[in-house]
Amino acid sequence: MALAATVQELRAQVRAIEAPGARAGAMTLGHQNALPDLALGCLHEVTGDPGDLCAATGFAAGLVARLSQHAGAGAGGPVLWCGRAHETHEHGGLYAPGLDEFGLGPERLLVVRARTDTQVLWAMEEGLRCRALSAVVGELDDPGFTPSRRLQLAAEAGGVTAVLLRTRSAAATGAVTRWHVTSASTRQDEEMNVPRWQVQLERHRGGDLGGWNVEWRNETGDFSVAASVRDVQPQSTKIAS
Repeated sequence: MALAATVQELRAQVRAIEAPGARAGAMTLGHQNALPDLALGCLHEVTGDPGDLCAATGFAAGLVARLSQHAGAGAGGPVLWCGRAHETHEHGGLYAPGLDEFGLGPERLLVVRARTDTQVLWAMEEGLRCRALSAVVGELDDPGFTPSRRLQLAAEAGGVTAVLLRTRSAAATGAVTRWHVTSASTRQDEEMNVPRWQVQLERHRGGDLGGWNVEWRNETGDFSVAASVRDVQPQSTKIAS
């Protein structure tokens, strides 16, 4: 009986070590408990509808802006944002004034534009090995499961959080979470437009799923559940890791 108990304890310890963010910790997305914490040192996926990644890009910008302020996530370090050059030519580049609204000024961004998906993946993986960075973002439509798994392992090893920004797809990745983001009605507050999104957590390894109407609070640098739905509990589904 003593041996069996010891084996069970060891298995529990291994599971705790292998849990997403176990070594790097987790970050709250806001001061309210409605939103789940974001595991650090992991790969997360933010998706948008085909042809319209603006909402997903804004939400991803809020995530990495918050990561750059978090004490356990390379606070103050720049964000590495990787994408493909032809996407910039076809759809335009990152909108600097918009990013600045999230606290991501040019002094806090390192932007890489590569020719191929392979080069984007290489830049992301190299960036995840640099502990001076607070986060790494990669714009890719379909990285493939094996390359995304490599990103997850690199994030775990370096302790740097990665965000994969892509159009919505049924293709599986090695990401710990998948957030699907669409636009919601903006709110005007003191002559300023407050960004709002409808966010659906579609994958959460070992955690609950749910949907929220979320807005960005510029004054505190975090997310908040919109007042109109703040007291409504989303349906949650527990899934296996």
